[in-house]
This record gives sequence, C-alpha cells and structure tokens, in this order.
Amino acid sequence: MEISLNARIYNDIKAKIETGIYKEDDILPTELQLQNVYGVSRAPVRQALGRLENEGLIVRRSGKGTFVANRQFWKLANLGGFRSEFLKKFEQVECIVLSVKQIIPNKKISELLETAPDESVVRIERMRQINGQAYQYLLHYIKGLDVEKVLRAGSIDDMPLFLAQNGLYLKTVREEIEAVPLPKMIAEKMSVSDKTPVLKIKRGAYDITNKMYEYMIYYTLTRKWHYRVQYRE
Repeated sequence: MEISLNARIYNDIKAKIETGIYKEDDILPTELQLQNVYGVSRAPVRQALGRLENEGLIVRRSGKGTFVANRQFWKLANLGGFRSEFLKKFEQVECIVLSVKQIIPNKKISELLETAPDESVVRIERMRQINGQAYQYLLHYIKGLDVEKVLRAGSIDDMPLFLAQNGLYLKTVREEIEAVPLPKMIAEKMSVSDKTPVLKIKRGAYDITNKMYEYMIYYTLTRKWHYRVQYRE
C-alpha cells in the first residue's frame, strides 16, 4: 500500500529527530520551507507536524516557530493507558471542549491540589469522539493555569503537552481505575445508555516537587477504546 504524503513527511522528520539530525531545541524549517523540501502542498505538512506535536516530539511557540521538544516529553508518547490508542487513531479523533470555568474547588479537589481557601482552579470539561460518536468524557481540575490561555487554545487535543507548554511539567502520574456504569448526566452528553459499562479513571498529575497540579476524572467506553500498559526504561 502506498504511504500517504503526510505519513512520509512525518516519518522523515521523526527519524531526523530520533537520530539527532534535528537536536533538542532546534528550530524546524517553516511550513513553506517544508512544502518546498517535500514538494507538497500545505495540508500534508500541517498534518505531519500536528502528529509530531501530538506525540510530544515538537512544540510550537507563538511568533517564534516550531522546535524539537525537550526529551523529557518524548516518554509521554510511549506511556500506557489510552494514550497509545489515541496516537494510533489521532487523525480520526475529534476533541470537543464542552466548558471552561474558573472555580473555587470543593473540599476534596482543594485538598488534592492543596489550594488556599479562596484560590481558584480551572475546570475543563471535554469529550473525544470518532466519526461523531463519543467514546471518552474528561473532566480536569488544574491549578496554576491561566483560564484565558485555555479559552484561546480551542480544542486542546493533547492536554499533557498543552500544560507543559504553559509551564506545568509532568513528572509522575498516578491513576485509580474501576469499572462502573456510566453516570446518567454524562451518558446524556455522550448520547449513550446510562447502563453502558465504562472504565472510570481518576488521575493525578504531579510536578518535579511531587505536588499535584491536575486532578482528572474520565470515563471511557472500552468496547471502542482499549486500555494498555507498556513499561520501559
């Protein structure tokens, strides 16, 4: 089967990053320069760069260009859970932001994020779908994030990468997983039965000081999306 143009560009740039031709923090050629290098239109170049960004290999800095990411983010692309499934199907995935609010968290969230009594956090409600059919509902509570940056960002396809770009660097993830029936309110948003079995995952993201900066709850239809764990050094 003939490889697509965007896949050819993606494979070539990824190989150059992994072999050190493009080094950490190097600026990549502009989209126009890449169009000329590969003899293609803008669309496959943007698709390839989008995939590399989703995998944490590159970062885009507004007004400056596209850079090879710090290597600490590369492992994100190889974490287990649902991330491997997401990267495999990312071209088909549509991420919808349902709501963004700045709130004073309840007692439980406040204790987890160690916020002061009057300290607000950003609450983000998202949903992922393929071909118009929802498979994952996500609810984030994030400390130390500017709500205006979230509103400007749009869909936020890759939350760990978005947070890293805004100064919240992931060191450790801790998850609790349980099989549950889907809550009725969320089932309505996903347009599925509230008797649908799902995996409910409570996830804490911690920085280098071992402080939690994000608490997340998400529900996934595992008939459509598989949870995998991969261990590596």
